[in-house]
Amino acid sequence: IPEYYFKGMHSYLQAFKMFEILVMFVSYVCARMYLLKMNNKLWICMEYCGGGSLQDIYQVTGPLKEKQIAYICRETLQVRRLKLHILDYCIPPSLSLSVCLCLSLSLSLSVADFGVAAEISASVAKRKSFIGTPYWMAPEVAAVEKKGGYNHLCDIWAVGITAIELAELQPPMFDLHPMRALMLMSKSSFQPPKLKDKRFHSFVKMCLIKSPRKRPTAETLLQVIDESNSKIKVNISIAMGACFTKVFNGCPLKIHCAETWVLPKTRDQYLILGAEEGVYILNLNELHEDTLEKLLPQRCTWLYVMNNVLMSISGKSSHLYSHRLTALFEQRGHLQRKQGHMSLGTNRFTERIIHRKFAVSVKIADTKGSRKCSVARNPYTDSTFLCAAVPSGLVLLLWYEPLQKFMHLKHIAMPLPDPLPIFELLVLMTDELPQLCVGVQESLQQQNERQLKFDIIHLNGTPNPQQGKAVQVTQLDRDTVLIALEKTVKIVNMQGVPSKELASELEFDFPIETLVCLEESVLAFWKHGLKGLSLHNCEITQEISDKSRQFKVLGTHRDIVLQSTPTENPSATSNLYILTGHESSY
Repeated sequence: IPEYYFKGMHSYLQAFKMFEILVMFVSYVCARMYLLKMNNKLWICMEYCGGGSLQDIYQVTGPLKEKQIAYICRETLQVRRLKLHILDYCIPPSLSLSVCLCLSLSLSLSVADFGVAAEISASVAKRKSFIGTPYWMAPEVAAVEKKGGYNHLCDIWAVGITAIELAELQPPMFDLHPMRALMLMSKSSFQPPKLKDKRFHSFVKMCLIKSPRKRPTAETLLQVIDESNSKIKVNISIAMGACFTKVFNGCPLKIHCAETWVLPKTRDQYLILGAEEGVYILNLNELHEDTLEKLLPQRCTWLYVMNNVLMSISGKSSHLYSHRLTALFEQRGHLQRKQGHMSLGTNRFTERIIHRKFAVSVKIADTKGSRKCSVARNPYTDSTFLCAAVPSGLVLLLWYEPLQKFMHLKHIAMPLPDPLPIFELLVLMTDELPQLCVGVQESLQQQNERQLKFDIIHLNGTPNPQQGKAVQVTQLDRDTVLIALEKTVKIVNMQGVPSKELASELEFDFPIETLVCLEESVLAFWKHGLKGLSLHNCEITQEISDKSRQFKVLGTHRDIVLQSTPTENPSATSNLYILTGHESSY
């Protein structure tokens, strides 16, 4: 629900003008719409589009089929026929027309965002405004200063670009910097882009005629679509809910783990990748740059961000490290500015004599050969613990807020199972220190009732654990634990007794590889996709499956980061995604 504040009569007139534009084609925008003035605020309430935007959909399904694209273009052109100027470049930069086109749960198409919409009338034949991203702009808009203006036919160009985007998952020139694309489009030698395949080549060619005078109207294009497809039906077979946002295409790294972090100075969000080749970063606020930058050269197999501190298992000997992220970024910027200067000697000496207290990266003592790590916060004492599995046993660290670092708490010498598939800290309300779960087994209780038994290492003592058959153990709240077995998720309390408040068991039809807990449901990831089930009634909340791709969850701490590779060639370059649409509740 957009909210508009008013200061003076001009703002009122502007808002009511926007509402007038919306009313002009309410049948294409929403089923119901209300205008309400309350306490010097104007509220415009519109239909909720539960199906999500087209961009959300194609990032999950991949390229849309020809009839699906034809349906979308037809519905969009119905709006264009009103000669209404609501193109992509009228909304905030980095978004596309596919973001403004949303589907309701009944799969009817709606157009969103009219913040700077303008009606093309006889008295105002051309617009001269210039707002937004150039990838969907028509050439006359990119060169508005030279051309003297543009009219509603620039929206026809946007329909053609959107058709290419839906078929190829990105608009033409998307690999170029926006200003570079803008410069190319404003040149007289610019040639309209073409669709790579021949599915609806003629339709796209008609939309992307360079001269607006020769470009067909919406009515002409609607006739072309209706002649080719007398009955067009959309069929997007996906249960809506979580959706993948592609953030990098063709990644050559062998990635083990991932984290996200926001740089305090700029508020840019970064994706941090731990790989065989080192630690790399990707600025998620500048995806048009499409560049992975190396932050640390050492091999990395585990990552965790606490405030502005990056914890990692890095190096050939798999040591646990602590890195000050803000200092690392400052150092990175300093080295970039110093490129080309003869300063190798001073840099080396400075790094060697710096005091450990101010070092950017520090090795954690007694953690050589770390196999796994687990982090848990005790909400009752507001303490955060990090436990590492080392060859001699366990190392327990405690986060100390005044110094912004994990400090050594204790070392527990004991043998650990090998391999170690389960390594999860569990928090009890009655204990100051967490417990470490290294496995789960099924036990037979009285009256032949089956109950799950946790293989627990009490960090105050050292019982000999046995290895269970569980895939993953995750604590949902203070007395609820989710245990992923091969194809089943058991929901039990801290004593292993099945839950009475939630569904005691969730069944899946595939081997579970990673489990992610959400507020009201769980997501189970497998080799070729994911499936979500409600924690209360076991109903399917979402399901994504693609046998042509293999998926691997890289991180679940703040954002769910996913990697996909071709099934037929797992060693090929991979694509990176961030799962959006849900927030973890714990």
